[in-house]
Amino acid sequence: MKFYFSSLLFSLSLILAGCGGGDSASSARSSTLIFSRGSDAQKLDPADVDDGESVKTLNQICEGLLRFKPGTLEIEPWLAESYTVSDDGLEITFQIREGVVFQDGTPLTAESAAFSFLRQMHKDHPGHLPGAIFQYWNYLYSDINRVEAAGPMTLVMGLSQPNATILFSLAAFPAYLISPQSLEDYGQDLVQNPVGTGPYQFVSWEPNQAIVLKKFEGYWGEPAGFERLVIKSVPENAVRLLDLKAGKTQGLDGLQPAEVQPLIEDPNFEVYHEPGMNFSYLAINETAVRLSEPEIREAIYMAIDREKLVRVALDGLGEVAHFPMAKGMLGEPEEFDPVPFNPAAAKMILDKYADRWTEPISISVMNAPRLYAPDPVNMISLIREDLKQVGLTVEVEVRDFKNHLHHTRNGRHEIGFLGWMGDNGDPDNFLSIHLASWAAKMGGATNIAFYKNDEMDRLLIEGRKARVMSERQRIYEEVLELWRKDLPLLPLVHGESIVVLRSDLEGFTLSKTGDIYLGPVKPKTN
Repeated sequence: MKFYFSSLLFSLSLILAGCGGGDSASSARSSTLIFSRGSDAQKLDPADVDDGESVKTLNQICEGLLRFKPGTLEIEPWLAESYTVSDDGLEITFQIREGVVFQDGTPLTAESAAFSFLRQMHKDHPGHLPGAIFQYWNYLYSDINRVEAAGPMTLVMGLSQPNATILFSLAAFPAYLISPQSLEDYGQDLVQNPVGTGPYQFVSWEPNQAIVLKKFEGYWGEPAGFERLVIKSVPENAVRLLDLKAGKTQGLDGLQPAEVQPLIEDPNFEVYHEPGMNFSYLAINETAVRLSEPEIREAIYMAIDREKLVRVALDGLGEVAHFPMAKGMLGEPEEFDPVPFNPAAAKMILDKYADRWTEPISISVMNAPRLYAPDPVNMISLIREDLKQVGLTVEVEVRDFKNHLHHTRNGRHEIGFLGWMGDNGDPDNFLSIHLASWAAKMGGATNIAFYKNDEMDRLLIEGRKARVMSERQRIYEEVLELWRKDLPLLPLVHGESIVVLRSDLEGFTLSKTGDIYLGPVKPKTN
């Protein structure tokens, strides 16, 4: 990992102080954008992360062959100037954009672009780092069986079978390109030293404090709006909010909805918010024998007042979740009977198994704010009170986000609270992530219920292959019927995407995927 140069450390101390320091401090602040978030990144290798804070940093540094047009789920060429798909759906050809360089000066070519995919595909590749999981390769890209340079600026991808989601997945962060030279320069430490093609380039990382970036002067697109970007980690919402009001930070996310409401009416701030492509849930571990019967899981679900979660935990800025995916996605049936809030019925079922509740039920939760849970501990406290009303005692285990992920991915929980923010706008990105057996690998699981069902796997694979939307709709309706029968996880709420910036800034657009792109943000010109 890089350490701060003494001159940078001095500048950063002035920036983070937010006051004093005379002209030097004022100049540093005016050329620096400071964005505060609730927790730190885990690592900075786009191929081997799945937490939002790591992605939030990488969004400023790296780019992919394709991207989502700002504010939409429509894909467009980006580091590729164009692409074509063969008639049989088994080959994609990309024409690489001319004149692009990575932040270390390495030219972008078909060969340098291929590096970022080949290192995930092949375990014997030098870039397939020890300890790396590359979980997204299994979830989103496993149908890619060939990546090769067919010319200096022509990249060809071969697929083992048609995949209706692949282009959308190639616009998501795991397909960001990094410089092959970074492996030579940093070896295994490239996960702390990302080198991409984006508007900002990496400078330094002080864990749990700040990640410092600077404008990439060789950027091929619209230049970054500031000379420096500092992404601070401030766990306490109240402190982040005070910093914003005091001018010590220019933007933030992860606030409680109740904290956002006054800012909406304050002319000093611009609040960007809209329904997010996300959901929160309780995952019931398959090893939790006393919770194995579907009727017990349904009883727990009926005992939870999800409308109250929206009203209290989200302060009305959200909706009840009825399915394990974002609202309104392909596959959602036109008509359905939602699981009702019915504590009386829940108690009748749970009383049949009274001998199982002599010990408390354990729910594991993180203490870091997310789009779907601005205060996860508070949300679980509300759920604990609901379950108490039907005779269940709940023990809450709270961990920081990194340790919570480690705990749940290794199956050490009885019930785990988590959520998901969509990557590519496709239902497969929700349903396979949480219901497929291949997503339940110990240590890197996103299916933290560790649910495994051969029929579910078959349907999910069919959904990926189908190229006709009506056929995919039918398949995913069957997926949801099977989920409803087994209830391995209990969807709770959809949260709103909320980002707050000072009103003297412009250029920001909310992303449908929940990603945050700060490159276009710049001071307003009067």
